[in-house]
Amino acid sequence: MSEEKLGILVIIIAGILLLMVAFVITFFSIFQKRKTQLLIEKAEEKQKYERELAKSQMEIQEQTFKNISWELHDNIGQLLSVAKMQLNMLQATVDEERQKQVKETGEVVGKSLQEIRVLSKALNSDVIQSMGLSRAIGLELSRFNKLNFLIADIEIHGDEVMIDRKDEIIIFRILQEFFSNVIKHSKASELNVILDYTDEMLTINAKDNGVGFDRETVEAGSGLINMQSRAMLINADLTLKAQPNKGVSLTLSYPLLKQHES
Repeated sequence: MSEEKLGILVIIIAGILLLMVAFVITFFSIFQKRKTQLLIEKAEEKQKYERELAKSQMEIQEQTFKNISWELHDNIGQLLSVAKMQLNMLQATVDEERQKQVKETGEVVGKSLQEIRVLSKALNSDVIQSMGLSRAIGLELSRFNKLNFLIADIEIHGDEVMIDRKDEIIIFRILQEFFSNVIKHSKASELNVILDYTDEMLTINAKDNGVGFDRETVEAGSGLINMQSRAMLINADLTLKAQPNKGVSLTLSYPLLKQHES
């Protein structure tokens, strides 16, 4: 075989090998892309399922809150109102010595009626929408103060911005979940909430001075999972920091850019 033919043969073999290598690389690349795409789609489906599950749970809880609110306002509130009227009528018929006792009882019933109305408003999302996020949070914290659970206060930094009503309810429910854990588990004496408004972001920081917990040894409970799922629904970032004997703090960052775009 001549050197010329040998050279041509080598070139042909090299070309075939290059084509085979190119084919293998292309096939592997397509396979990897397809595999990655399937993993992405699977993750998106799981995320969508979790969002829908959280949304459904929230809707069920929302209706439950409304039902309790109506029951408190329409039934229990009405009964207390009647009891207060009857006590006022009774006060005029008893002797002077017992009038004081009847009056004090009437005042207790009156205060109970006020607390029922406040609680009814806190549970009803329609009222929350009408009064706004900061007032709803302030109302919740004032209830803690009245019941002597702890000393709670709220600070507002920047200019308040009206946000989407549905998002407002979700934010409020996230904070209610956090407040509930503070009251039940933290043994805290103070609770501070800060709403910080900027042009692009609403950052909410809620912090207690309670016993805290170790994130590494305490598994995420349903409360934390619910808060994180709800934050995902409104494209907000939620972080929870805790240390033993150093309290717990929640930070929720909600983007305001879409408010300006809408």
